[in-house]
Amino acid sequence: MSVQWAVFLSLVLASYISPGPDTVMILRSSVKGRIVAMAAAAGALCSLAVHMLVSAVGLSALIVALPGILTVLATLGAVYLAYLGIRALMASVSTRRSVGSSLTVGPESVSGSHARRRAFRSTFVTNLTNPKVILFFVAVLPQFVDGSSSWPVAMQLGVLGAADVLVGVLYLPILVLFGVRAFRNLGPRGLANLELGVGVLLLIFAGALVVDGVLG
Repeated sequence: MSVQWAVFLSLVLASYISPGPDTVMILRSSVKGRIVAMAAAAGALCSLAVHMLVSAVGLSALIVALPGILTVLATLGAVYLAYLGIRALMASVSTRRSVGSSLTVGPESVSGSHARRRAFRSTFVTNLTNPKVILFFVAVLPQFVDGSSSWPVAMQLGVLGAADVLVGVLYLPILVLFGVRAFRNLGPRGLANLELGVGVLLLIFAGALVVDGVLG
């Protein structure tokens, strides 16, 4: 199996660095501490592992061959992102109202197993229902399959997909550490502004997903 690893890994890394819903959700979760942010990163990685397995067995090609399924996924993804965006905006309003009161708003007040599960679920679902991620595994990975190799295509796609996930395993903790350090000293006003920005970004992503996946 001969692969242009430098090109492939550079492309994968660029896809991780490019801002998207996962990045926004992980950075948002970093406000609640490293463990919650790592749970969000784990959700994204688990979703990518599902995409990898689906691609390896050829089911993603079937999904792409049925445009209606992609439209459904795009709609579900847009609705979920819009839901998360509206919740973030509501959290921003709630936090602003708490400023000056006796309520404590910060990472400690929203930590715990529930926060970890919610962070994991959010990134898992947003990644799993993102048609762009599916198309990456279906349209980009096959470009690096070695037709002259004795390795089965499914195995090669599995190796490429595993390499994609491995890049995430190396990169996402760095993103988490950056987020934790950057938002470590956020007060209530800073947290409210962050939630406002997250809400607006998620609604923009939802709109773009509708345009690309439903209207496009």
